[in-house]
Amino acid sequence: MLDYPIIDAHLHTYPRPEIGWQAQSGIGSSGHAGTIEELVALMREGNIAKAVMLNMTPVFDMRQVALSKLPPDLSPVRRAEAEEQIRLDAIARLQRRNAWTCAVARENPGLVPYIGLDPSMDGATMAQEVNDRVKEGARGIKLHPTIQRHFPNDDHLYPAYDRAQELGLPIISHSGAFALAGDPEQHARPANFVAVLRQFPGLTLVLAHMARGFLDEAVEIMQAYPNVYLDTSGTMSGTISPNTVSDEEAVAMIRRVGCHRVLFGSDWPWFHPIIDARRIDGLPLSAEEKRLIFYENAQRALGL
Repeated sequence: MLDYPIIDAHLHTYPRPEIGWQAQSGIGSSGHAGTIEELVALMREGNIAKAVMLNMTPVFDMRQVALSKLPPDLSPVRRAEAEEQIRLDAIARLQRRNAWTCAVARENPGLVPYIGLDPSMDGATMAQEVNDRVKEGARGIKLHPTIQRHFPNDDHLYPAYDRAQELGLPIISHSGAFALAGDPEQHARPANFVAVLRQFPGLTLVLAHMARGFLDEAVEIMQAYPNVYLDTSGTMSGTISPNTVSDEEAVAMIRRVGCHRVLFGSDWPWFHPIIDARRIDGLPLSAEEKRLIFYENAQRALGL
């Protein structure tokens, strides 16, 4: 195994095992629920120096469930009041999740907290959430356009992009197809980030999952914007068999975008970080290329 520390730039954590198992819906392959205790043990075992927690709250789904439970005979005024309260309740849950992520990172120095945001937040609330969590240790922002049912270029998110650019906060976003569900609108395809990059050229953006299914599009964007990166999460895993891409395909993908633009990520607890790192370590890449992917790129791009 590697004789230097690894940075896992893409994983998820949960406050209790039952929450982690529920989030995975029986699809996870690591055998872990995603708790902090499990992660800390894995980091010791796998020589993982830092783990970037990309925690998010499924605000859209929460709102839809709550809305479906409203009595059908509410007056327009009462319905509007109830819908607004549902929106506020979902945002409050997102804020509590962000606070928890920052708190556990303060207790465990190897953990790096990223916070979730949602376009249902008004601009002032969103900017304030970024400010407050940065004071608590947040190091970046996580977006999931597919689950949250928004496009990255939704201008409701622009206050967050503005603060992120000003504060030097990287953004890591789900990109490409979503393996767990269909997305006919293709919310997270790389092209939907172009308007954001034009408006905020100082942003550092990581497109997760090697822009699954949209690598050509990602490469074109990366040629125009040197601050855009990809991560390997969920696409070059050794946890599942057969592998989603062959070793030859994995190397070709990495070298096409450039080894200096790819970050190792496991997407734990869906996949196992040690097994996934072992798989990438076994690829026919040079020692220098592996060091970039496993450590130096994340250290530079994410400011770790």
